[in-house]
Amino acid sequence: MRVAYNKYSRRFDFSAPPTFVPVLLACIVCWVVSYLYSVGYPVYGEVSATPLWNTICQALPGKEFTYIIGMALMFGGAFLLHRANYVLVLIREKTMLPFLFYVLFISTNPDFFPLKSTSVGVFCLILAIYQLFTTYHDPEAREKAYSAALLIGIGSLLWIHLLWFLPLFWLGMYNFRSLTPRTFIASLLGVATVYWFLLGWCVWQRDFTLFSVPFSTLFKVRFLATDGIVLLDWISIMAIALLTVVASLNIVMHDTEDSLRSRQFLSFLIAMSVWAFSLYFLYEQVSEEFLETACVPASILIAHFFTVTRGKIVFWSFFATVAVLIATLFIRIWNFL
Repeated sequence: MRVAYNKYSRRFDFSAPPTFVPVLLACIVCWVVSYLYSVGYPVYGEVSATPLWNTICQALPGKEFTYIIGMALMFGGAFLLHRANYVLVLIREKTMLPFLFYVLFISTNPDFFPLKSTSVGVFCLILAIYQLFTTYHDPEAREKAYSAALLIGIGSLLWIHLLWFLPLFWLGMYNFRSLTPRTFIASLLGVATVYWFLLGWCVWQRDFTLFSVPFSTLFKVRFLATDGIVLLDWISIMAIALLTVVASLNIVMHDTEDSLRSRQFLSFLIAMSVWAFSLYFLYEQVSEEFLETACVPASILIAHFFTVTRGKIVFWSFFATVAVLIATLFIRIWNFL
């Protein structure tokens, strides 16, 4: 029995080319189909959006260019997650699953097509997470704390609600033993740097809408009206949420199998997923944007689960997840026609 189990474990590596390549190609097909049916296009600005994002929406030259930017940001974010996992050893085995799951989650939700304000914001958030993790047990990491907050500030110029992740970063710095008065002040200066230049621009233009419009929406809490969401829209959301819960429980129950540093990194990602999903229900007007941020920690947590866990149930769960997410996308596109 043990030999058969080990043989089964070695045979089915989800990050191996026979599995990785077809799933990745399926994700690209999702983008092609969405492009053909103009899912999410044209990209419009909104009254509650930041003026910078509304300006970018008006400057986008065409449909092809918009989809190319969206896909490039998706693959760029996936690559950063892969590099973070490789350098920081978030998962104790080498795997490409964080890359694959992030691409899968973004490519199978029509609410993320083709380009959102969070597309750039999430890219900055991933870079900020990497900077945060490099502050581990380094109370003198003022430059890294400044850089992480600076990236959040830059991303908030396009999506102001990204600032809600700054308190979570302070909690992470506290758990990583890098939160000191100096690093805390450095993080404040990181955000202040962005908005100091923004303030100077507003004074120069004698127009303070860059401040007033975004910050007026930051504290407008409106609970998500779940009765207006059809069952089909919930399927992909619940699938990702359920897998994240299962992966988180598996990490907590088998925490001694990872190194102390990896456990603390994964604990932060669990807290981040809870934080993002909670904000998803608190801000109905930007719920899709918070769902996109939840895909970042969910990708690594779920990749950890499918990498270190073996068995027939796990095997079929992986392919069932891929099939359900892709099928749900095509059904939703069909309903939109």
